[in-house]
Amino acid sequence: MTPAPTLIFVHGAWHSPECLVHVLAALQQQGLRCLAPQLEFCGTEQPVESLAGSVHQVQDLIAAETSAGRNVLLINHSFGGCVGCSAVDGFTEKNPARLTPTSGKILGIVQVCAFMPPSKTALYDVLHDAFDMTKSFHHAHDDGWEWIDAAEPEDLFYNDLSPEQAQYWKSRLLKQSTSAMKDRDPIYAGWADCPVWYLLCTRDHAIPISAQEAMVAAAREAGASVTTKVVDAGHSPFLSKPDETVAFIAEAVEHFRGKSTL
Repeated sequence: MTPAPTLIFVHGAWHSPECLVHVLAALQQQGLRCLAPQLEFCGTEQPVESLAGSVHQVQDLIAAETSAGRNVLLINHSFGGCVGCSAVDGFTEKNPARLTPTSGKILGIVQVCAFMPPSKTALYDVLHDAFDMTKSFHHAHDDGWEWIDAAEPEDLFYNDLSPEQAQYWKSRLLKQSTSAMKDRDPIYAGWADCPVWYLLCTRDHAIPISAQEAMVAAAREAGASVTTKVVDAGHSPFLSKPDETVAFIAEAVEHFRGKSTL
């Protein structure tokens, strides 16, 4: 049987890989190799000036895995979709510019209520064009950080957790660099280069289900292959519905593993 791919997790804005702990543990118990880097677009001492460094962080991991002959699945959450989709550039069967005949490759992308921007389209562009920026829950501050406007960010991210859990994870939020959300140059529509599995979260208050469905529809209209599953969860299903999230990822792994020719 074809070996299972390496799973590279790309966390969202204001967050760290800590929020993935339950899902990572469960998948590792299934024998899956999981990598979950802390990306520089948030959690740094000073705001970064672009998104390029975060994309390169993920690409370095992809390059290390594929050069060792291992296939890869990207698991992107929320803003992580902008980074993870961009990072697949050159590592797919459709676009193998960075691969050799003995390399592994990106088999697909798994999106968990994640953004899927067109190439050279920043998150701010997506919010302005598709979702009306006046309704966004965050804004750029003159200190270089992206501030959350909501008095209770736990309602945005953790509305289906217990109050105690929501307060804990609120306390773990990190500073987010605004420039990373405004940077167009590194954005690449990697979702057009390989199949996508998308977990639609019906109770998401940060990226409403209507916005998730609109992104999927736009990607399909652009020619992408997108398989969707639905979970009754808020913006952080890896915390509120870890079993369902693990099952979704595991199903995607088996699907892509079966289609791999390596």
